[in-house]
Amino acid sequence: MTGIRFLAVFMLALVMIFPGPARAREKIAKYDPPEVEPAARRLLVVPFPYYNESIGPGAGVAAIAQGYVQPRMLIVGSAMADSQNTHMAFLMVRNCRVPFMPRLIVEPQVCQNTFRSVRSYVLSNPAFPNERAAGNDSSDDNYLEADGTDFWIECRMRFLLPLGDGAEVLSPRVKLDCGVPVPDEGAPRSWNPLKNGRTFIEVNPFYRNRDTEDELDQDITQKTAGFDLGLTYDNTDYWPNPSEGSYQNVFLSRDWGAFGSSAPWTVIGADLHRYVSLGESEHARQRVLAFNVWTVNCLTWDSPEDGGKATTCHRPPAYKGGNLGGLWRLRGFPATRFNDQAALSYGVEYRHTLPWNPLEDVTLGGRLKVDWFQLVGFGELGRVAPEWKVHTLHEDMKWCLGSGARAMVNAIIVRADLGVSREDSLVQLFIGHPF
Repeated sequence: MTGIRFLAVFMLALVMIFPGPARAREKIAKYDPPEVEPAARRLLVVPFPYYNESIGPGAGVAAIAQGYVQPRMLIVGSAMADSQNTHMAFLMVRNCRVPFMPRLIVEPQVCQNTFRSVRSYVLSNPAFPNERAAGNDSSDDNYLEADGTDFWIECRMRFLLPLGDGAEVLSPRVKLDCGVPVPDEGAPRSWNPLKNGRTFIEVNPFYRNRDTEDELDQDITQKTAGFDLGLTYDNTDYWPNPSEGSYQNVFLSRDWGAFGSSAPWTVIGADLHRYVSLGESEHARQRVLAFNVWTVNCLTWDSPEDGGKATTCHRPPAYKGGNLGGLWRLRGFPATRFNDQAALSYGVEYRHTLPWNPLEDVTLGGRLKVDWFQLVGFGELGRVAPEWKVHTLHEDMKWCLGSGARAMVNAIIVRADLGVSREDSLVQLFIGHPF
């Protein structure tokens, strides 16, 4: 519960430092096509302390570079270390357009992490001899503490198809009022990829190597290399912070067993989002209901060989396949708390953007731009299963409830989420909406 107290104290400190409301905003929508007109160059470097219930106190530094190299390119980097010799370095690039191929966007990211005493659900705890760790019915104590390293790199490439809004306009023109999309007074945007929205073909080559040694001195290497192939239809009004519309992504992930991969495997899945605007109110600039359905299935989980006489496991690492828990789904559980051949999750969020922005006029000489602060409430349901069947995936589903605080800082959404489940309560910090 230390994380809960830390978040409460942090929020209280903000209120004490900024006791009064900011000056009234002018109700004039700024015409801000975020990917068309050049943006101001901004470089923000922020040191920060942090505390984790498992590993104790630490310190880090984060940097956001906006408008360098290309007018709409974002570069985000961070590094952290703590007293237990845990450290992490992360670098991400967003919205990098390839010269002479304006329909192609490249977004690489890389992360190196060394960790100590984290929960591992790869192998079962000997105290639970007849139970598989990470199964839907597994005990929350069926894990082993592990030390290790984790390195991953990927490069998502998105090609805009000449359909709908992408037929003639490569970059969307969006009216924004300080980071909030202004409602379009024209005809409603129907679900029709041939007329509305933007459709992408996505290719994401990836490599990840996670080496751990658990408390029983068991060495485990989970290495994978392959491609994610996807088809995405984005019919939202403003993808970084949508107020209405929908988003669909169907994908196939494949590891052919190259580059020393632990095993070849194939996973298919779908990720569906829907956004409903509730409009403004006396106490909100923006109110949105966001819905999410996500599901995956590993087609090679138990692969028959030798005419069906033998079975070989061609399974993805826990972090790549059907897993629940962590930053994105079932946020009241630790990362990869549940893992199996198939998974299904439902999520809903209420996003309440405050009219009060205590940092509206704080720019640090042009390096800082905070558009809004947001309060969030969320609920999630999900389960993993040894097979993809609708009936099975809707039995004994796990749940979590939570709340959070978010802000848009230099075109990046930063979030702090508190998720509560029957097993745990977790505070997690990251960037971007979970869906």
